[in-house]
Amino acid sequence: MSKLRPPAPPRALKRRLLTVGPVPPEWGGRLRGGVTRFNVTLLDELRTRPWRHRIEPVGVLIPPPQRIHRRIAGRLAPLPIFMQPRGGRPRRFTRMLLAEQRPDVVLVNNVAAFNGARYVRVQAAVAPGMPTIAVVHEWRAIRAKAGDEERSRRYHEAAQAALDGIDAVVFPSRHTRELGRERLGLRYPGRALVIPNPIQPAFADPALSVAGPRAGVAFVGSYNDRKNPQALLRALATMPGLELTLQGRGPIEDDLRKLAAELGIADRVRFAPFLGHRRHVTAVIDVMRSAELLCLPSRSEAFALVIVEALAAGTPVAGFGPTLVEIRDRLGIDVGEPIFDPTPDNVTAAIESVRSRRWDREALRRGALAAFAPRVVAREYARLIRAVA
Repeated sequence: MSKLRPPAPPRALKRRLLTVGPVPPEWGGRLRGGVTRFNVTLLDELRTRPWRHRIEPVGVLIPPPQRIHRRIAGRLAPLPIFMQPRGGRPRRFTRMLLAEQRPDVVLVNNVAAFNGARYVRVQAAVAPGMPTIAVVHEWRAIRAKAGDEERSRRYHEAAQAALDGIDAVVFPSRHTRELGRERLGLRYPGRALVIPNPIQPAFADPALSVAGPRAGVAFVGSYNDRKNPQALLRALATMPGLELTLQGRGPIEDDLRKLAAELGIADRVRFAPFLGHRRHVTAVIDVMRSAELLCLPSRSEAFALVIVEALAAGTPVAGFGPTLVEIRDRLGIDVGEPIFDPTPDNVTAAIESVRSRRWDREALRRGALAAFAPRVVAREYARLIRAVA
């Protein structure tokens, strides 16, 4: 009779991990987006499969100025949530937290943003020997300040100081890694890896079916100029009969509604209602798996996880060129049409190209899960965490 496996690996086989970054509403936070999804998806995979990864998450530090309701987080989050008290001293708080939790490694999210870079600076002052991995989710915090030379310089210097003080840095795509080094002139530590972001567990659910009727185009993302939904509306105006569903919210929603009316396509454009966090992911999946294709005509992206999640729903993509090509290469199959210059004419051509091809939707889903499922991505992170520790 074989011995039963103990519920968790022995301490000698585990590495204790503290992450720094925001958490989404389902964990008691206020923010919803790529960084929060990454943080909790990775942590959920690591904590629920201790024998597979041999990593023990000890909790999440929410860096200031982000604030959450501690009482709600204490009820909703499956891990401890740490937050500096109002008026507290960052160095003293961080020193006490690290001494109390005794992490083997700290994983800092969004180190290219000011909050992540500031945490690295504080930790270096109180625990200079603490092994640290940082994730660059995007460079937007630096690039968005390009019009203000002084602020751009300060953000650039903060990011470089953080990169100089860590043991490893992870990028979600080759495109993001090359952008920081070649265009922004940043130096990286010896370990500068590309590990893609994981899809949300709901997209990996075996019960998710990609069969059934499909019609029209879907757009899933924030309504802002960087995501460029205006070009998609103008493209739709040149394709009679084609319908579009937009799932998201953002500052230019009223402008998009007005543009749809001006173009005479308001009857073919549906703005899906914004739902609370409990129903949001299900609504996104329903929009994706009922569409012929997803269109993401962004002007810039760090990774565009929505592309991978669309593929997991069996939906090909016309979208941001560098990311789509990288995903296509990683999967080794056709996944859609890249858009490198997102003018309305190019968006139209990309949509028509995708619609003209036959798609094996099950193959798209299998490929996405094989490369981007939480267990696959967490395995790469666990390997790096153990190496750094």
